[in-house]
Amino acid sequence: MAAVAVLGLGVGAAVAVDGSRWGARDPVTQCAAIGASTALDSNAVTALVRCEREQATASDELWLVEDFSVQIGAARPHKGREELMTMADSDTSKSVHSLRGAWTWVVCRDPKAVAYSGGDPARNCGQARVAKAEGACWVTSFGTWRCNMTGPAAAREVGYPPPR
Repeated sequence: MAAVAVLGLGVGAAVAVDGSRWGARDPVTQCAAIGASTALDSNAVTALVRCEREQATASDELWLVEDFSVQIGAARPHKGREELMTMADSDTSKSVHSLRGAWTWVVCRDPKAVAYSGGDPARNCGQARVAKAEGACWVTSFGTWRCNMTGPAAAREVGYPPPR
């Protein structure tokens, strides 16, 4: 996969994934229902972005978000089609919070496949820093918060142990 943060988007029903197959922590694949009346803080945004981004792919990779940092902008009106990103299920009558921040993609391969190709199965992950990410948090038509971010990733460096 190309080293661009927009990759790894999980679309469809969230399914719990067991990270132990990769020797890693479980990815956050099921979003908590955080009501629109709840004030957003960095912990809530971290959880909501992780559940949008983390996944096990069809190509047998585990994508995790680590070292996440975020700044949450003040509430502003929804811009409709002029938004930076698609805001699925958004209630356009509700305010949006712009986000900026950074994280490290950790992409793990099956340790058995790494060993088969001559690599160290205990170092089956690569890392790529997303240093200038942007995104937003919005209220859905179901009255819950949803957040997502995207940005360019640095070249992936390989040979890292999985996060636990």
